[in-house]
Amino acid sequence: MPTIVTVSGVEGDAAGSRWRFLGGGLVGMVGVVGVFGALTLGFWVLADLSNDIPLVGRLFGMLGRLAAVGGAFFFTYCLLAVVLGPDLFEKLFFVRSKALTPGVIRELVAMEAVSATIPVASGQGVLRIIPVKPQWWLDPNAYADDTKPVVVVEGIEHRLPGWDPYDVAVPAGTVEVVAWLPLRSGIPGRRASSSVPVSEGRVGAVVFRPSSLPELPGTATPLAGELRGELSSYRMWGATGLLVGLVFLVWLAVG
Repeated sequence: MPTIVTVSGVEGDAAGSRWRFLGGGLVGMVGVVGVFGALTLGFWVLADLSNDIPLVGRLFGMLGRLAAVGGAFFFTYCLLAVVLGPDLFEKLFFVRSKALTPGVIRELVAMEAVSATIPVASGQGVLRIIPVKPQWWLDPNAYADDTKPVVVVEGIEHRLPGWDPYDVAVPAGTVEVVAWLPLRSGIPGRRASSSVPVSEGRVGAVVFRPSSLPELPGTATPLAGELRGELSSYRMWGATGLLVGLVFLVWLAVG
């Protein structure tokens, strides 16, 4: 689906992001134990109280086991995130898109860091629209060869001349951005939208990535999501199984 990706400020606050990641993992572990533990215990208690009605008892027992399995999965996720740290955790358990490689992401971030190409007045900043080049799409044949991006910034339409970064002077604050590519028929494709913070005298940027499925609605996601990719459920379930097995072996050894 077409995506607008906020990239402003990616180069800064790395240490703060790591601490937030660590804190989020620790809070997640506590939350998983509290929520899923309570659900599991509650369903098992209900199953025990429903012994006189076998079908109901089995249903509650099954729900209890599902809650326990779900809790183990999310607890493993949070635990490994804290133990491994964000970089190693993402490298081991997330899979990136084949189109947007780490090299492409680095180039997009470098485009954001370039100085503004237009003058700005007091109280203004620069919104930089960075359209992803067709060779970096999952399906480069989705649109006509001469198609150019169309972007609406605060209600004003801008037809970009090409695929190079495009700067627009905007009032400092939160800027509403909508982007799309015209379809082969000439009508607009589905729009991707985002609210982008722009600081006075600085550049705030968005990356617009069209796709081979323009009929799907657009989404707005942070650049970290593009860098991280998607969680591999196979790897995560494997790690969960290993952790549960390890806990079981320790329990047998202690018992």
